[in-house]
Formats: sequence, structure tokens, C-alpha cells
Amino acid sequence: MAFVKRASVWSALELVFYQTFDPPKVLPNMRATKETKNIDSRNAEKRVVRKGKERERTTAENVPALSRATVAPTSKEGIQPWNWCSLADPRVSKQAVVFTKDAKYFFVPASSSVKIYSSVTGKVVSTLRSHSHTSGGSSDRITCLMINPSNSFQLITGSEDGILRLWDFIDAVLLRSIDVGHPISHLCGHKEMEDQVFVISRKPSKSGNEEGSVAMRVSLRVTTASIREPIQKSTEISILGKIRSPVGMGISPSGKWLIIAGGTKIYVAQTSGPKSGLTKFACSDTLTCLALHPTEDWFATGDDLGQIRLWYCLRDDLTFEKASRDKSAPTTTFHWHAHAVQALEFTPNGAYLLSGGEESVLVIWQLHSGKKEFVPRVGAPIQTISIYDAGDGGHEQEYALGLNDGTIAFIRSGTLKLSRTIARVKLEPPYFTSNSPIPIFMHPRSRNLFLPSSHPSSLQVYSPSSSSLLLELEVSPSNRVSRPYAKPLEPCRVSLIAVSECGRWLGTIDSRDGSAEGFGLETCLRIWHWDETDQLWSLNTRVDQPHGSHPVNSLAFSPAAPDQDLMLASTGDDNHIKTWCLRTTPRKDEHIVNWVLRSTFSYRNQRPTQALWSPDGTVLAVAQTSCVTLWTVKTNTMFATLTSGEINPINRMAFTGRNGRYVCVATHSAFALFDLLRIEVAYTFKSRQGIRGLFAWTGSDTFAISREPWKVYASEQSVRSETIFSFFSISSATPTSQRNIPHALRECIAWQPQQPGLDGKLGFVAVTLEGSLIHIGDEDIQNHEASEDPRSLGDTTGTPAQPTLFQDIFGKSAILESSSLAPQTTSKTSSDLGSQPGLDLGILDGPSHLLPPASVLFESLITSMLQRGGKPEPPVAEIPTVVGNQMDVDVSEPPNHPRAMGRKVTDKEVDELVDLFGDPSFRVPQQNVQKLNVPAPQKSQKHPELNGKPQANGLTNGHHTIVEAPTFKPNGIHKRTKTVDNSELSSPPSQIPMPTIGKKRKKALMA
Repeated sequence: MAFVKRASVWSALELVFYQTFDPPKVLPNMRATKETKNIDSRNAEKRVVRKGKERERTTAENVPALSRATVAPTSKEGIQPWNWCSLADPRVSKQAVVFTKDAKYFFVPASSSVKIYSSVTGKVVSTLRSHSHTSGGSSDRITCLMINPSNSFQLITGSEDGILRLWDFIDAVLLRSIDVGHPISHLCGHKEMEDQVFVISRKPSKSGNEEGSVAMRVSLRVTTASIREPIQKSTEISILGKIRSPVGMGISPSGKWLIIAGGTKIYVAQTSGPKSGLTKFACSDTLTCLALHPTEDWFATGDDLGQIRLWYCLRDDLTFEKASRDKSAPTTTFHWHAHAVQALEFTPNGAYLLSGGEESVLVIWQLHSGKKEFVPRVGAPIQTISIYDAGDGGHEQEYALGLNDGTIAFIRSGTLKLSRTIARVKLEPPYFTSNSPIPIFMHPRSRNLFLPSSHPSSLQVYSPSSSSLLLELEVSPSNRVSRPYAKPLEPCRVSLIAVSECGRWLGTIDSRDGSAEGFGLETCLRIWHWDETDQLWSLNTRVDQPHGSHPVNSLAFSPAAPDQDLMLASTGDDNHIKTWCLRTTPRKDEHIVNWVLRSTFSYRNQRPTQALWSPDGTVLAVAQTSCVTLWTVKTNTMFATLTSGEINPINRMAFTGRNGRYVCVATHSAFALFDLLRIEVAYTFKSRQGIRGLFAWTGSDTFAISREPWKVYASEQSVRSETIFSFFSISSATPTSQRNIPHALRECIAWQPQQPGLDGKLGFVAVTLEGSLIHIGDEDIQNHEASEDPRSLGDTTGTPAQPTLFQDIFGKSAILESSSLAPQTTSKTSSDLGSQPGLDLGILDGPSHLLPPASVLFESLITSMLQRGGKPEPPVAEIPTVVGNQMDVDVSEPPNHPRAMGRKVTDKEVDELVDLFGDPSFRVPQQNVQKLNVPAPQKSQKHPELNGKPQANGLTNGHHTIVEAPTFKPNGIHKRTKTVDNSELSSPPSQIPMPTIGKKRKKALMA
């Protein structure tokens, strides 16, 4: 028996060895040996079972398990999952904005996370992430959320993975995860039902094609057996009934009724006894939204015809029969919308009803009279409506509108004017589903992203660190509305984006295929300049058909040094490379700067695919079909050609190395690393899986490639795609590491570090096939600002302390308070930047929209200033002061804290001020006050023009006085200002110019 045991294990080890190395001649014999020994193993196993020897059976069971482990492909070995986070989702959530109880913060679902915004500043202060970043992640999109009725500091979310999550949003801690079993679409609860919520989940039908929805009551308490597991089970889940096409769900203010709107019916159930069934009320039209009155038991619905109905069907004598027919209910109808009503919401007092839809108009209905008011042109179709009401009387009530493009617009209830908007990055699904490439560009200094906006002819600038949309730019004006029943016009699409290193120049290529209208391909090169005054991009130069009738495939600015001129390189399918430079044209009173064509060249009529500048800006590398040509910029001469027989055709190229010494060139199946000093191949690498992208980081010896996405079968029903990244060093052709993410990528760029050479923080920004914008890497780019610390919500006030009455009158105290001297918690990025010995202050010369957040630069900037300290301050020069009616006065800056509106001043504060100013020490002696005695000037006397033109009465804008400059002492006390009367002066001061004396006056004086 021991012989059989050793033979079975040895057979498995031989099988693993030969399947790994796969020798072609020995494998057939080994297969025969394996079959023979497997028969012996099965016979021995039967004998072991009959004899009851379980110890030897355990060894026999390990043989098939060991054989299954060798089936996995060897390319998956050593690949580790990589962290990723979602930056933007093309699908705008239909969940309305949810405010906290004190209305200081509000929650917005974004893909698989929840962003917490400040209601005052509109900035992201924290983020709740629901997945581990390494799992599938694409199916856990959050669809609904609500504040826990039993605890106002907890948040409940439901997602498409069928998980109910309970959060402590003060500390950003996930408390509980309850598995419902099916994707969750709606969620509601009430304070009368503790630890219970009602959900609507999508349940697949028996055929597996169509999906139906069911309403369920779920207990937030978990079983004892699953309390230590990451996904817990609820103690009670009861099904109420089936729902067709649900659009809304809620509980009446009294807590007696559960109301669900779906399809053409209203479903009503008792919360105390939901198992009795659902009562159905029929509607003639398809319902689109639902809103419940805040104080009374009735509700409102909107339909696809633009009608609003008020339902009065919640009565105590309502019968619940499962097999009963649909009932009718008394309703009141309002109608103004021409399209479907998308959103409804009552005001907190229940006197007004707000509605919105595709017309982009907010309608305010006065319920008792039926009158209405309008807020037109809010920016986009209205999808959700919420009420921002702090309830303290210090803030005006506002209406928070969730627009179709993801923007949140706040409307003041008193003036019905737009107060502010919170925009997010906009991704147009039709644009990302097309086969055209997606232009994405990252500015390294500011780490801002330039990418297409909601329309293909527009661009947007997005800051991932602050999760805010900085600006939008319409590159090519186009008609976005076509005639009814007519074919939409083909819009212009932005295909290439390039930004200069200084951030003052932006280059775009937009094209339009007009072959249907008989115009052919229309291409335009536009170069924009950043206007510091107006804080916007202004068009500087426009070049139509820069490469003739052929498309442009590459665009790049040169990294201009102080002694170099900025240039722009472009390549096209006309087999030409063109460089553009700045030209200054003098005009009457100004110099006009624009871009002109500098040179045009080509190489053996080969098609260039990419143009790339070296890090120092002296070499221009052009990827041709079968080689890479290196050109000297000043003379436009080619000095080297890089070729390799295994690299053909070339489609990717990147400079790598600390000083850009190497050039990596890639094809679909291999890449080669060239040494520019030796003009030879350092090494080549062949990949069995196709190479999708090539990435390099400035000042780093590491570069990476991305493989073609492949399908991974997680189970028999679920299949997902993943992308693998392989990292290489310039010294070895063996990958240093391999990472994977559970997404198939459409476009990907390298996430450049702000400080070159930081290899430990490498990452990517990519667009998935579904259209989501994600960040890949270990660095938490959305946690750079100090305000984004999740524990910053622990401040219950949410705003700075209110100023006292003394501070309201005289301003903030100049003496630092002890709280300001406390150590502040800074982010990891700030600490890293502050530890750098030298700070490049040239980063502050860029445009404001490209500057990093102030919190990132604060510590490093202050540290660099303190390091240069120790120099004595220059002496203060005595400057004569001119006092007059129209003189320029320096006004002190207002305090940095927001003033509380309508703060009530207590009697105690008033008494303190009365006692303070009643103190005799604050009174000024009258004998020390000197009157200013200025004699009236004669009409014949001509006064010098000091601070403006002379007035009609001969006086200038101010009298001539001499004021002594204050003398500063070490203790900070300076002398009082002494005013000298002009009548006591025998001659004008030396600082004032003498009046001009004419010739006749001079002769009279001499006589």
C-alpha cells in the first residue's frame, strides 16, 4: 500500500514537471504512464475505503488537486492585483442629493463611492468607498442612499451588487454590509421603524432574460453566525410583492403607509403589517417620479405626458387584498410640462411643490391657489430636486437641482436666482462608444486632466485631487440641435490635445467628416492662449487643413528652456512633419504674437505616426513606419536613425531614463529599448499577448506596457475582462513587477508625478470600455487636501466659530490665538513636498487653472521661505503722505472666515462694549488735538498737480501737508503722527516740486 501511495504522488510530480517544460518527445510516453498509474491509484483508493484507512485516503485526494493547479496559464504567475478608484462615471445617478440633519454637508453617489460635499464651499471633504479596489468593482455601483432614521450620523447605501451598507460618515468607517441577494434600486426608511428599511431589488425571471422587481423589508440586524464575516446576513428579509418598472418609493410622514410608484400603478402597503399585501391604484399614464408630502399623508406623482397628480388615497379604511382589482383614487391634476416630469419635491412646510424635466425649467407650484413661478434656463434637463434648509435662520433656503449632465445647481428660494453650481467631469457615452480615439492629456505640474466634454467639440479641465471641474472650452462652435425627424449633423470632434509645459498655450486638432455633404475631411489646428485677466482660453491662431486633406495623427509642444523658443510639432498622413513657432508682429501701440509655420520635412516618403520631444527640448524623435528618426531642432537635420528587424511597424514611442537617454519603441507584439548615446539596441522584449500601450514617467528609469485585455471567467455565468501592466527597468528585459485591474481599457495615459524621479508613486489615468474615468495606482490622489480628511467631519459646527460683536466692528485680532498654534495634520503629499530641499517657484508662474491646490504647496512654500530666512529686513523709507478728499486709501482685507448672516447680538455683548468705551483711558485729551489751518490760496497762484487736476476754485485734490513717517521700535510701539500746518512753513517742502516761474516774472524779481 505504501508503494501505491509513493507511486501516485510521484506520478503527479512528474506530470507537473512535464507540463511546465513541455518536452515534445517525452510527453506521449508520460501520458501513457500517467493513465496507468491513475488506474492503480483509483484501485488503491477503493481498497483504502473498504478497509477504513482514512489517513492514506487523504494523500490520494491530493493528486487530482495538484493536477488542477498546473492547468492555470504560466503568464498569470506573479501578477498582483492593483488598486484603482473611480474618478467619474458616464451614468448620472438618479438619486437626489441627500443633506445631513444640520444641512452642513450633502452626499452624492459617484459610481462605487459616495462623495461628501460641504454645503458652504461646495468642495469634497470626504469620500466613502464601497469596494476593495481589487475586486470586480464594476457591479457595485451605488444606486440609492439615505440617512439612517435612527442615527443621524450614519448613512445607508444600496448598490447593484445587492449589498446594503451602513456607514459612519463622520469617521468614514463601514459598519455593516448586508447581502440582500439581488441588485438594489430603491431604499427608504422611517424613524418609527428602528433597524428596518424597505428596498426594491431587481430579480431575474426564470427565463433569465427579463428582470422583475420585488419590494422587501430588510432588518439591519445581522445573524450571530455572520457577524465576523465581511458580508453579513440579515435576521429577517420578507418579500412584500412584485413591482413593475419602479420609479420611486417612500413612507408617509405618519409612518403608516409604504408607497411605491411603478409603471402605471401606485402600490400601497401598511408598514405595520406588510405581509397583508399591496393595494394597487391605477393611473392612465406611465409614472416617472414620486414625492411625498412632508407633514400630511398624501403624495404627488409625475408622468410621461407632463402631468402632475396629487393622490388622496391613504385612508384608515383601506382594504388590502392580494387578488383584488386595481382601485381608483381621488386626485388633483396640474399640467404645464410639455415633456415628461423627471423630478418632484415638496418644500419643508408643504406649501409649495417643485417640478422639473427636459425643458430645463424649474416650476414652483403654490398648492392652495394653483399659481406657479418659473426659473428658466438652469443649464440642463432637471433630473432630481432636493431642499437645502439649515433650519437655523442664518442661511437662506435653497433648491438643489441635479441636472442631467451631473451638475448640481443651487437656486435661492427668495430671489429665484442661481446662487452657485457644483460641476463634475462630464463623459458623453456616444463619444466613448465610437471607434475614434479619446484625447486625454495630463499637465504634469498641476496634474489637471484635459479631456472631451459632454459634446465632442468641447473640452473640459478636471482636477482629480479636488474632484472639481475647473472650466469648459468650446473648441469648435457647432449646432447641437437638429430639425425633428432629420438626420443629425456630424459634429466636429476634438481628436488631439497638447498643452505647453508652462501652461499658457493649448493646441487642439478638431476634424469633421463632411463626405456626406460633399466636403470631404475638414481639419483645423487651433492654438489657444491663457488670458490671465479674464481667466479663460482665447483663440490665438487658427490653421485650416494644416496637413492638407489628410488627418493629423500627432501634436506635441516642446519643453522650452529659458534660452529656447517654444515650438509645436505635428505629423500627418501626408508623410510630412511640420514645426510651428511664435512670431511677434509690431503694431501701433502693441506687439501681436501668433503662430506660424517654421519648417516642413519628411523621410523617404514614410508615414510618421508620432512626434516626441526629448526632455531637454533639443531633439525631435519621429516614429516612422519601420524606424525612428532623430532630428536636430535648430537646423532641421536628421543625425540618427533607430531601426530593429523585430520592431515593425512602429506604433508607440516614449523617452525614458533619468535624463531621457533611452527611447523605447513598441509594436503590437514586441518592444525595443534604444540607447541614444551609443545609437544601439539595449535589449528587446517579445510578448505573447498583444501590447496595447507604452508608458514612461519623467525622470524615472522605469517604464511600463499594457497588454490586450483578456476575459476572465469568474463563474459559469459571470465573465469579466482585465488588463495587465508589466513594469521594466532600463537595465533588464525581465519585468520587475506585473499588476492587473478588473477592467478593459479604452484609453490610458501615465499619471506623471509632480516631482520627477518618484518611482514609488507610479500610476495611470484611464477610460474603461464602459466610459468610466478611473485612476490606477497606490497613490490616493483624491486625499491631497487637508479638508478631505474623513475625520474632519468630526467638527460638529462644520464652519468656523462665529465672530464676536467686537470683531464685527473692529476686525479680527492681530494676536494669534492658541488654537492657531496647534500642530496641523497635513496630507502625505504635502509632507513629501515639504521635505524637498528646493522648491521650484516657477510653478507659480503658470495660469491659475493649472496650479495645484494651495494645501499641497503651502507647507513646502513656507518651508522654503523659512530656509532662506535670517536676513534683516530693509529699513523703512520715509515716504511723504498726501492727505486729500480723493486720495487712495489702503483698506485692510476682510477676515478669512465667512460672516454669519443674521447673527443675534446679545445684551451682554452690548454692555461689555459700553463699559469698554466708557473707560476714561479711551478718551483723547482735547488739548492735544491740533486744528489744520490752511489759508485760502490766491487765484493768481498756480498749484502743482499732485493727486489730480486742479478744481474750479483753484484747489488741488488735497492740501500740502507733511506727515512724519512712523518710527518703529522693537516693542512694536511707534510715535504718533505729527501734522504740520502749512501756515507755519516759510517755504514749500523739498518733496513738493517748485512751481514753474516764467520769464516775465523772473525779470520783475530781478528788478
